[in-house]
Amino acid sequence: MSTGGTTDLARFLSDLEAYAELAEVDFDKRAVEQVVDVFAEQFATGTITVRTTTHEASDRSVNFRYMYPDSPHDPVEIARAHGLLPDADPAVMSLLAEVTEKIPLWWGMDASVGHGVQKVWAFFELPLEFGEIASLENIPRSLRDHRERFREARIDRFAIMGFDFRDNTTNLYSEMVSPGYFEQEEVAGMIRDMGSLPPDKEEIGRCRGAINVYYTFDWNSPQARRLCFAVPSGEGGFPSHLHPLAARFAAEAPVQAERRELIFNPTFGARGSYLKMEADYTGDAASRVFGYWNGRPETQPVPGIRD
Repeated sequence: MSTGGTTDLARFLSDLEAYAELAEVDFDKRAVEQVVDVFAEQFATGTITVRTTTHEASDRSVNFRYMYPDSPHDPVEIARAHGLLPDADPAVMSLLAEVTEKIPLWWGMDASVGHGVQKVWAFFELPLEFGEIASLENIPRSLRDHRERFREARIDRFAIMGFDFRDNTTNLYSEMVSPGYFEQEEVAGMIRDMGSLPPDKEEIGRCRGAINVYYTFDWNSPQARRLCFAVPSGEGGFPSHLHPLAARFAAEAPVQAERRELIFNPTFGARGSYLKMEADYTGDAASRVFGYWNGRPETQPVPGIRD
């Protein structure tokens, strides 16, 4: 259930420190406080989620993010003005500038408890077809070359693009779909294409519960670097048995909402697979963010790329 109001930022800061302890990662109090202070309005009234992974503790992070539908602000310029924007590869910044200029959108921002601002998301007001994404001049070649794989998986429209300033990557997210949309062989094929070990039936079943999928691309690799399935966890559906941290996260992740709502993201790449775990801190991600496009007329022309 949603908090139904503003987020208590003092409690939020305390809870972020608890997340860092839970995940056994470093907590840079000054960096975290700077981000929350600069983006106080967005964290106080936007949707918040908190995420970690089953990476080894030395490679693990805790990330906190807000998503703010239809809020007229530019997180990139705000971060830059306060000295919080990391130095990213010019390719990332060129694509970000092009998307900002050409596509009607709203924003989300992500930060790490160890380093500060990490990435931003551009949420498209209406999903775009792949041809419109491919027409962007600055996208990675590996993304443009992924067209056939998207087609084979029946992924033909896209709702979100992410820009990671520290890893110098971009993420492309499918539009929202109903759990079960992807068939078993489609899921298995997507995972095989990433060079991961073939998944078992249990893993495929978990991935079939996804409400969207997203890929990570960069400007150096010839193909996608990662594939993630975003799966909301129903009652008793969180895969706590997969890793000791998953069990602790399911039982202990602090939230401000009345009930702990969790999302898990099975993630695959040539270097192996792991699990991302995310808590809906404010309790309104399903309705306010993932449900943003619900009820928007399918017949309404997509705003598309501005000339």
